[in-house]
Amino acid sequence: MEFYERVSGARMHAAYIRPGGVAKNISHTLFFDISVFVRQFFKRIDEIEDMLTGNRIWNVRLRDIGVVNYKQAFDYGFSGVMLRGSVYLEIWDYWIVMIIIIYYVFLYQ
Repeated sequence: MEFYERVSGARMHAAYIRPGGVAKNISHTLFFDISVFVRQFFKRIDEIEDMLTGNRIWNVRLRDIGVVNYKQAFDYGFSGVMLRGSVYLEIWDYWIVMIIIIYYVFLYQ
């Protein structure tokens, strides 16, 4: 969020991205700051993953959060990705699965 604020001049400034490009170019100092952040982030990501994966409190609080079966999905009127995420597959989805299986068999057999 900080980087977007620095480049656009405002928080969540929707007018920064425009048809055909952006309102202004990113400064060289911002590119440098982003590269510093990315290097630091990649050094710390394994530490963050280890801390959260092995944390009993984190696991207990997040277990079964956001689980919706297909009956609940229909009752709430879900569609698209939310409906597919509830393991409800339509005919089109079966075609996609079949294409993936055929591709896998052809590629690896």
